[in-house]
Amino acid sequence: MLVKDFMTTDVVTVREDQSMLEAREILRGKNLISLPVVDDIKRIRGIITIDDIGKASPSESSTLSRYEANYLLGRLKVKDVMGRNVSTVEEDDTIEYVAYKMNKSRVNALPVLGTDGKLIGIITRSDMFRAFVEIMGVNRPCLRFSLTAPDKVGVVAEISGIMRDLGVNIISLAALQNNDGTAEITIRCNLNNNGMDVIEKIREAGYPVEDIMTLDGLE
Repeated sequence: MLVKDFMTTDVVTVREDQSMLEAREILRGKNLISLPVVDDIKRIRGIITIDDIGKASPSESSTLSRYEANYLLGRLKVKDVMGRNVSTVEEDDTIEYVAYKMNKSRVNALPVLGTDGKLIGIITRSDMFRAFVEIMGVNRPCLRFSLTAPDKVGVVAEISGIMRDLGVNIISLAALQNNDGTAEITIRCNLNNNGMDVIEKIREAGYPVEDIMTLDGLE
């Protein structure tokens, strides 16, 4: 799955010459955590976050009134506070690359640039959670179970073959490598009358199965 499958294309932005007070009101009014800063032709100039607003605002211990605090924010420009080293992605980047980049950069959103370098969308942590739900099939009724297997070629093919022979369709499969040369494999598959037969056949093949659950799917 790619960025373009989950990004938001109707992006709320601000300009460098707008005030921090305007940026704050946009963030609050739209319930956003960050705003890309763009020029007149949608090129990224920076990014402003709710944390930036907080740092630029007078502290709660300040003796300034709300009016005075707002006046100061009104005088301060977005360009004076915004972050200029902006991490971005492209629409054809993979979801897993986005997850890696968000984690490495410790950001909650990444602007998406087109081939011409102009802003065409934004992808947020909320979008990534939605992608995870869809990729893992969490929103679908299923049989879910985990097993431990040697981390070697052919294991997934053998398990998939067992399920194929019993007519059980795999919804999602995820593997987590352990340090001891094994992998923990978590499988979600369609519910049918052969569900428990699959469990027994996999166990007979030498793979210990645990954490067996029947799930209705999430709304």
